[in-house]
Amino acid sequence: MKKILIMVMLTTMAFSQYNADGEKNTVLTWSLYKWTPMSEVEDGSNADRAAAVAEYNKKRNQASKLLKSSMFLTHYWTGAVEDVHRLNEFKDMNEATIYSGGGENLNPKAWGDADERKAAVTANGKYFDSYHEDLHIFENHVALEKKRIGGYGDWTYVAVTVSYLKPLGAVEGGSREERYKLMKKFQKEVIGKNPKILSQRVLTHLWSGKIENGLWPVVTVSEYNSMEDVDNAGDDNPALWQKAFSEAEGSAYAKYWDNDRHEDLGLFMNFTPANK
Repeated sequence: MKKILIMVMLTTMAFSQYNADGEKNTVLTWSLYKWTPMSEVEDGSNADRAAAVAEYNKKRNQASKLLKSSMFLTHYWTGAVEDVHRLNEFKDMNEATIYSGGGENLNPKAWGDADERKAAVTANGKYFDSYHEDLHIFENHVALEKKRIGGYGDWTYVAVTVSYLKPLGAVEGGSREERYKLMKKFQKEVIGKNPKILSQRVLTHLWSGKIENGLWPVVTVSEYNSMEDVDNAGDDNPALWQKAFSEAEGSAYAKYWDNDRHEDLGLFMNFTPANK
C-alpha cells in the first residue's frame, strides 16, 4: 500500500466552487445501504444476488433521465462486510432531490408488466436490510474526470483518498485561473495517460467535508482492474509527470497543496453491472 501514497500525491486536484471556473460541475451523492446476511435469505446465494442486483439496477438506471452515472461499491478493506455504497451523479441538487424522493417513479417505467416488476423488486429487495444513510454530497468536477472506456470485468477496485488545498491567500502568486489550468493539464497528461487507472473522479466540498486550518479537502475516487494496479499505479505517474510538466509548472502546481496531509477513506469493490 506504500505505493498508493506515491500515487495519491500525484493525483490531487484543485478546488473550485459549484458550477464555477467556466465548468458546469455536477452533484454526487454518497449513500450507504446494508446487505441482509446471506444466512437469513431464503434460497439465497451469491450468484442469485449478483443477478438480481444487476437486473434491478440496470433496468432502473436505463429508465432514469436524472441519474447521470452511478457506482455500486461493496466491502473490500473498508467498513463492514454488509455495507453497500452508492455513488450517484446528478446535474444539480434539484434533480438529486427529485430522484432521491422517488419523483421519477422508476419501477413502473422500468417494468411495464406488473408481475415482472414485482418479481424484480422482490428478488433484489430480499438481499437488503431496511437501512439507508446519506453520507455525503459532493461537487463533481466534470472537466477533471477520467471516464472508464473498456477493458474491465464485473468487478473493479475503487480507492478513495483525500488531499488538502492551501487557501489561495496563503499561496504566493497563486490564482484560481492558474490552479485550474494546471489541474486540467495534470488530469489530461498524467491521469488520463496512466493505463492502470480505469477512471477517476475529483470531488470537493458542497455539503460534505470540513475545512480545518483553512485547508480544503479534495476527494479522489480512482478505479482499477486489480489490487496489483492499485498498488502499482503510482509507478507510472512520475514519468508521465516529467514528460508533461516543466520544472516551473511543477513548482507552480505543488505550491497549492499541503503535501504533508492526506487520508485514505476507503478501498472498495465496484460491481460494474449495477453501474450507470
